[in-house]
Amino acid sequence: MNPEIDEGFRKICQSLKLARRAELIDPDTNDPLIDSLYVDALPNGRVLKSALDPQTTFFVGRKGCGKSTVFQKLQSEISRSNHSTSAYIDIKTVFESCQIDPALLLRLSGDSDALPQSSLEKLLLQKAFLEALIGELRTQIRRKFTGSIWAKLRGLFGSHAELDAQLEDLVRSLAIPSYENVAALLRRRRADTKTHEKKNSFEIGADISDASGSFSASAQTESSHGSTVADEFSEVFLRTLNIKDFIAKLREFLARSGYSRLYVLIDDFSELPMESMRFVVDVLLSPLNNWSEELVKFKIAAYPGRLYFGQIDKTKIDEVHLDLFRLYGGSDVSTMEDAAIDFTRRLVEVRFNQFLPGRMGEIFAHEDLDIWRQLFYASMANPRVLGYVLDSCADLALIKGRRISMSVIQDAAEKYYREKIEEYFRLGKFLHGTFAERLSVYSLRELLEDIVRRAKELRQHSSDVFGAIEGAPFTSHFHIPTEMEGLLRTLELNFFVTKYFEMTDRSGRRVSVYALHYGLCRGYSIRFGRPTGKREFRLYFVERVFDYSSLVLAFLNRNQEISCNSCAARFPFEKLEAIKMFRMKCPECETGQVSVVNLSQKYAGDVAAVSSELLLDKTELGILATLQTEGNAMRPGDVAMELDCSHQLVGRRAKSLAERKLIDRPYSGAQRTYVLNRIAVDAYFSPNDRRGLSIEGDSE
Repeated sequence: MNPEIDEGFRKICQSLKLARRAELIDPDTNDPLIDSLYVDALPNGRVLKSALDPQTTFFVGRKGCGKSTVFQKLQSEISRSNHSTSAYIDIKTVFESCQIDPALLLRLSGDSDALPQSSLEKLLLQKAFLEALIGELRTQIRRKFTGSIWAKLRGLFGSHAELDAQLEDLVRSLAIPSYENVAALLRRRRADTKTHEKKNSFEIGADISDASGSFSASAQTESSHGSTVADEFSEVFLRTLNIKDFIAKLREFLARSGYSRLYVLIDDFSELPMESMRFVVDVLLSPLNNWSEELVKFKIAAYPGRLYFGQIDKTKIDEVHLDLFRLYGGSDVSTMEDAAIDFTRRLVEVRFNQFLPGRMGEIFAHEDLDIWRQLFYASMANPRVLGYVLDSCADLALIKGRRISMSVIQDAAEKYYREKIEEYFRLGKFLHGTFAERLSVYSLRELLEDIVRRAKELRQHSSDVFGAIEGAPFTSHFHIPTEMEGLLRTLELNFFVTKYFEMTDRSGRRVSVYALHYGLCRGYSIRFGRPTGKREFRLYFVERVFDYSSLVLAFLNRNQEISCNSCAARFPFEKLEAIKMFRMKCPECETGQVSVVNLSQKYAGDVAAVSSELLLDKTELGILATLQTEGNAMRPGDVAMELDCSHQLVGRRAKSLAERKLIDRPYSGAQRTYVLNRIAVDAYFSPNDRRGLSIEGDSE
């Protein structure tokens, strides 16, 4: 391959694959490229316009859909404003930095007055978040003062040193009491409580609706000892912090800097545990949003189904969805597909204009609609997935001197599925958690197997509609009632299926149409798409044979246990919604609580056979899987990009893996690299492990 084309195409793929805050930078000039490469998913730049609106906005979509790219473009636009500034906070990295050292926990466990671990972590999270906010403001101010109008700004608003000193005062206001002082405060509070033991409630926590700025809420006296300690400490800290005072100082600082609005960009919000997500919103985001009098506006990146608004005024919140159906599903299927194909084409063309102008014909076998349709099918218009598919196309064709054809794209989609998506199930049994939690992952594998098996069986189905199709019928899509969507959410978040459209079926029900992953269909000989050209094909996706609701219900009744923790009564899935209306109270004994547990009987033996010593957390398993897939030494930053997490988190987890002899960390020059150890290969990637789905009639 021509070296110039090879390097240019590599840059095209890399610019699509970038994750999180990895900036779009020209590797030759080190100039930012976000303004040149940004492609809005909607006409007339409507996504960016929503980001620029002065109100809190949730950007919702799966990994790789472009949330962080929107944030980059937003910050680029704000940087040209004289009245607004921004601060980017990777909340997942902030959260990880607050995990407490085991040695400190051991020390605290010896003091009966010490806080529980969860309360200490919340305390540290509060401080770390606000420190990260101030740190970002420092960065933005530094950039502002290095601009061409530095002299003017110095005269109007004071020197850089003066503003930086004001930020340092804000940092000092966040100082946490020492360990000894914390214990003393708790003892004093307990003594005060004993003298008022006749009271039925006391003040704890944060009441963010209180206009005075004080933090208070009632807690019943029957609270456990541990939770009482935690809540009392939370009150002590929050009163010390005085969020209203912090906001006032922040406003004063921004005014001196010439700003009337601060946009705070929160990335990876949905990566937080649910409890921490609620805490971040209730104690940090809500007060800053509601009390700052339009000064602070949040832009929050989240996953579908993983949102929490707390007491942020929902009437003043925008939601911008960046996944396929929510972006383009407002009309009919054909219009949706045309819009998604156009977005896919624009993503590629703008990068060719930047890195390989006029050379597209040397890369693709032909540049017609069929190529763009294939790339849409392979990526579902997800920019990062598109980057990986194109990268695989280079491996499969370009380095061999061949141009990219439709069959090459299909093979690349299958390669992406095998290497990136299917690993979710293969490594799920090693995920650190309870046996039931790990088994729950495998229950989804069973559900997917049922769906794929049905799709394969339908290839032999006979009907008038199927008979009108030339060749094998299309069986890649299916539908379920919209109220059952939540059952497929995890499969969708992990790209096994994608919500494709909403329609009304022949019974008048509103149903959600899902598409199996294109690479999965390629691997299991399932024809992808839908027939066109005849009137009877308009409702193809809602043909009765594609109604999988009975399949899903049969799976749930077989694998989902809904039972009472008191009387052990069991209930079918159909009764779950009614039980939820009564807050999961058992309708039989009326005292117990009903819980739902997903259990995979088929794979229970596989999960039970895994030694507890092999269990790892999600990031650690991701590091091993990435090193296994790449097959060579990798730098921490490259691993972080693959996992969509910070290099600091990768560094901490890699150190733990090295201590367990699962990876080696040799130096390459001045920087460490990571290499998979043979021990890890044998333990986690044995060729004897079950690969692929277990579908009758397949060789997998």
